[in-house]
Amino acid sequence: MSTTPSSPSGRDFAATFEATYDNRHGLRQGGTTDRTRDRLVHEERIKLQRQGYPFATVINLNAFPLTVYLGDMGVVSVPAAPSDEGNGAYSKLVITHHRLSMRDMGDGSFAPVSVLPIELAQEVEREYRDTGGVFWYTGNGEPQAEELAAAKERQMAWYRREYQKAVDAWSRYHQYKFITDRQRDAARALFQTGELAELPEWMTITRTQSQHSTCPACGEDVRREARLCRHCGFHIDASWMKEHGVEQERKRKLQG
Repeated sequence: MSTTPSSPSGRDFAATFEATYDNRHGLRQGGTTDRTRDRLVHEERIKLQRQGYPFATVINLNAFPLTVYLGDMGVVSVPAAPSDEGNGAYSKLVITHHRLSMRDMGDGSFAPVSVLPIELAQEVEREYRDTGGVFWYTGNGEPQAEELAAAKERQMAWYRREYQKAVDAWSRYHQYKFITDRQRDAARALFQTGELAELPEWMTITRTQSQHSTCPACGEDVRREARLCRHCGFHIDASWMKEHGVEQERKRKLQG
């Protein structure tokens, strides 16, 4: 298990006004609008401190980090599950801080907008729901065994779908660019659990062993024996083409 502290990784709204604050009065040396915003942010913070709010914990079973961008409220990031702790590994992010932004109401009026830890956790789950390996709960305790088991089952179902997409893409195109990192994660996970007897060709075959190579001009996959890139027309083997008169014949056809 990996645990990440919940220190705010994103900007609090008030921080955008701190550069030119007057140290004697604690106010920014700006106009009325800036002072109004600062006061509203300060009042919102006091209100939240008085009423309190629960923490939220996000659990990530995936082999990749979860990152959600919140505009002026910054980023929420949950690390990847550690790979050295076996198939039941997970990472844990406890969110203890709220985020603040400001809504422009027009005519110089502003209203603070607070986003609480539970809402931040819900946003992470919403963003990565399809992976199955993400869930959250109120508080900062450890996840329940049944919650982890249910999330793992959802995650494995997603792995199977991603793996099948990769199989279909490879059989149709036989090109590495159509295989995603998530599909490679899926193949590894299914192999580790024994659902795959061996890793697929697109995981084990090297570039030198592949029937395809990369065009040095456009980067597209071409068959290894190709003399001319079918994507951009680059002369992959110019000497062979010259020797066999291919280039002269091609120019003659273009001129004709």
